[in-house]
Amino acid sequence: MATTTRKDAAYRRAARKSVNHGAKRARILEVAGDLFFRQGYGNTSIDEIAAELGVGKPYVYYYFRDKLTIFETLCVESSNVTHKAFEATRDTDLSASERLSQGLRELILRYLQTFAGGALYYKEPGLLSGEAKDIVRQNALALHADLLQVLEEGRTAGEFSFDDTKLTALMIGGAIGFMFSWYRPDSKMSPTELADYMVRDLMKIVAVPG
Repeated sequence: MATTTRKDAAYRRAARKSVNHGAKRARILEVAGDLFFRQGYGNTSIDEIAAELGVGKPYVYYYFRDKLTIFETLCVESSNVTHKAFEATRDTDLSASERLSQGLRELILRYLQTFAGGALYYKEPGLLSGEAKDIVRQNALALHADLLQVLEEGRTAGEFSFDDTKLTALMIGGAIGFMFSWYRPDSKMSPTELADYMVRDLMKIVAVPG
């Protein structure tokens, strides 16, 4: 019994440590992402990140090897979230119009959820290299493929009207991807309200003339 109790206590301690570790890591990413977005990667130092957190530099280095690793992590984690936007619409009885609408709404919400990472990828893509660059690229291709598939299905079914599937996908993707040029997290419009507003207008791009 005593052995079981000690094991349970050890497990709880490990679980708390893991949660605490994850929370601290997430806070570093949040603060660094905000600074990178506002000031630019080159104009932000580890010293500034640490100062904003109210800690010393060793604290930051405990979780991340260097500044570039923080940048790459932000981009990769955002990419890992956003590229699955259409996942829930697959293998369903939804029409292409419903799939496109739901998928775009989910994509916008996921982008806003991980805004700094998604924005940084578009603002300073040249900083990504190696494995991080490959991951982000593969995720982007997967998302683009999902969008192309839904658009083509809708056009074939007579639900959508446009001439070039690839060009239409790029137009829609660009409208969302380049939100960083005008959107700010302190916007008066909530993420849900913004997503609904944008989806209504984006769906007009593929609408069948009435």
